[in-house]
Amino acid sequence: MANKHLKIFDDFWLPELTIAQTYQCAVCHSWEGTDIHHLSAKQSGGSKCKDYIENLICLCRSCHTKCHSDKNYNLKARIINLENIADKLKDELDG
Repeated sequence: MANKHLKIFDDFWLPELTIAQTYQCAVCHSWEGTDIHHLSAKQSGGSKCKDYIENLICLCRSCHTKCHSDKNYNLKARIINLENIADKLKDELDG
């Protein structure tokens, strides 16, 4: 399935949020031209699956491009993603 990562992302975030709330850039909070980015790149032709929620983040095109060209920016995005996931899981635990 070519868009397996989109389903994984949606299944994790959409139960509480609308699509509009979910598809906002996690780094700069832009609503423009967002993509679901693999923080750790999928191996071309490789067998290792990178489609897990901790590796998937919604980014605008600008932040997506920065993640590909700047490993520190990509690390910043990874930290933001993990913090967002941890916050969601804490809310579920407390809820």
